[in-house]
Amino acid sequence: MSSNPGKVHILFICRGNLCRSPMGEALLRWRLENDGLAECVVVESAGYHRWEPFSREAHPFARRAVESLCGRDLLANHSAIAWTKEQVERATLILVAEDWMRDDFPADRVLTMREFGGERGDVEDPYGGDYQEFVACAEDIQRLIAAGLPRLMTLCRGDQDDRLSD
Repeated sequence: MSSNPGKVHILFICRGNLCRSPMGEALLRWRLENDGLAECVVVESAGYHRWEPFSREAHPFARRAVESLCGRDLLANHSAIAWTKEQVERATLILVAEDWMRDDFPADRVLTMREFGGERGDVEDPYGGDYQEFVACAEDIQRLIAAGLPRLMTLCRGDQDDRLSD
């Protein structure tokens, strides 16, 4: 099932793959690299919207927000994509921005971003908001990732039975 056996595959999903899911992808990768854990995790992001025939970059405020937290523009090369069946099949864990999205994915492999961090609710979409709303969203996602790292490390150790348990 996995193209990288032994690795945990995390797939972030939001509506357009312009704001929340690319910020989640970039922030988790950055955290894993800084903690020396990047070798056991593959991180991707996608959305529901198909932008073809034109490609779409990450929202400029999302890029700036991640840069303000990480010190560099980690979304400079991001191109928004719609999620695929293949991504879902290889995902160990799917992290959705909003609760309604979970219905489209296998129940045993999906959590909201908030559930990953031990909370309830949605990560609100900053699209259409000002730069400060994007910074607040990125900080929220970063906090949820930090809270969810023990769960991710359990997956890296191979404790698949504890995949979604708190």
